[in-house]
Amino acid sequence: MGQFSTGVDIYRGYVDNFLNIAPEYGRFLYQCARARGASRIVEFGTSMGVSTIYLAAALRDMGGGHLIGTELEPSKAARAHANLEAAGLADLVDIRVGDARDTLAGLDGEVDLVLLDGAFSLYLPVLKLLEPRLKSGTPILAENAFEQGNEYLAYVRDPSNGYRSQPLPISEGRGNEFTIVTR
Repeated sequence: MGQFSTGVDIYRGYVDNFLNIAPEYGRFLYQCARARGASRIVEFGTSMGVSTIYLAAALRDMGGGHLIGTELEPSKAARAHANLEAAGLADLVDIRVGDARDTLAGLDGEVDLVLLDGAFSLYLPVLKLLEPRLKSGTPILAENAFEQGNEYLAYVRDPSNGYRSQPLPISEGRGNEFTIVTR
């Protein structure tokens, strides 16, 4: 795990912080899910469930669906679940606790939308784990995907890998990237 453990260790240092998205980005996530007609969403890095609420609300407003969230820290997953309960959306969400490389392994069926918002050093391994489940046109949204030496960005910005990608001006300075599967 070498290079990835540093990102996980950094993430664990924020266990008590609300690492939430900006409201305008939440609205954008909602719109992406609605525009895609998503019925199955994967979220890497649920944290305390703010982005999860926006995505689950889109599922609810389209008649239902399933969001699979992953969260490394059990205390954050518990808070996310409580927030989803309070919002009346918990029945649409399955939060899996642990390393996403384990919790998403063996995932079956297609995924209609992906949100990457966990330890950024794991974006590329998580994407590669999900690739067999992604069909052409699937949006992938990445928060905190900053450009300095970022293997994830190099991968999704290379059209030969089956993606078209660009930075988003929404919540500038947050390193938001919008990617579409083209294969």
